[in-house]
Amino acid sequence: MKALFLRRAVQRFYKAKGFQAIFPKGGIHCGNAMIDGEVKAGAWRVAVELKSDRDDLLRGLGQLLEALSHGYDMALLVTSQARAERLDNKVFDASGIGLAAVNSKGEVTFKTEPKIVKF
Repeated sequence: MKALFLRRAVQRFYKAKGFQAIFPKGGIHCGNAMIDGEVKAGAWRVAVELKSDRDDLLRGLGQLLEALSHGYDMALLVTSQARAERLDNKVFDASGIGLAAVNSKGEVTFKTEPKIVKF
């Protein structure tokens, strides 16, 4: 699945919930990393990293950990349904990073809910 499809699905999902999803061109500079976007939910800020089927997941986790250490309250990794099913949820449970899967219809489901993390 392409990152553009993932981005549109996440924007639609959070807009329906009344939150503001921001995905600027070039990403958001956060420490030494660039994240794809953020969601503002009241006073909370959620860092969002989109990973298509060909992207490096480990790099995405590193970017999200960098975002958490630079002031974001929560972090969310978004990928395709098939790829999310192959991942071990223990990594996400231990780190507090959420894992969301997008199916071919553009529906977002959470495999692991993001937790508020403060370093």
